[in-house]
Amino acid sequence: MKTMKTSWTSRCYDVWAYFYDHTFGALVHKRHLRAMEHIRAKPGSLVLDLGVGTGMMLSDYPRDITVIGADLSAGMLAKAMGKKQEHNLDHVSLIQANAMFPPLAEQSFDHIMIAHTISVVHEPNKLLKWAERLVKPGGTIVLLNHFHAHNRLVAFIETITNPIFMKIGWKSDLSLEDCLKGTNLHVHYLFKTSWLDLWQIAVLSPLPEAGSEGGSDADASATESPELRLAGAE
Repeated sequence: MKTMKTSWTSRCYDVWAYFYDHTFGALVHKRHLRAMEHIRAKPGSLVLDLGVGTGMMLSDYPRDITVIGADLSAGMLAKAMGKKQEHNLDHVSLIQANAMFPPLAEQSFDHIMIAHTISVVHEPNKLLKWAERLVKPGGTIVLLNHFHAHNRLVAFIETITNPIFMKIGWKSDLSLEDCLKGTNLHVHYLFKTSWLDLWQIAVLSPLPEAGSEGGSDADASATESPELRLAGAE
């Protein structure tokens, strides 16, 4: 499998920043809102938006939580900063950081949102390993992304078109199974917003260590989802 290069990704998304909100961002806006619903943050929660991009969703986070938005692209972050100032989002802080080496304390976040980021890094499973270390025991990691199809024809098309998509900033042949290799993450549920949707939402959390009791506000609700029947039917 070909991998993305960090330097190219950063430059690519600096360019994307100029028109992202009116193109790809507009296309996935509703899906991002649905993914955010599954964070289920309580007042006072600390949430990491890893790969915050232009910050299209920052104003949709509750104002009674704290949000840290991180992105590698300076161009994307500049757009996000503009939205933070325009909407007076005092509960949001933004940092420029490589998702593969985030300068953040381990087990410091109640929840982590990773939307359309897993497919733009060169080692997706390494990113999830970092997320696993950053989230508190019992916390949730919400992934929104396109994953490699199980249908053989669709999967074949995704594979042969992957070099083209890599030129514009992401991989089209990434499987969730490959992303989870080497991690200790449990998939609570995985679903699409419709049968024909190309994107999926996955809710993950670290498997508890023997004898641990967990410590996040997500424990009570992490396994309850109205989309479970849809996920199981795919």
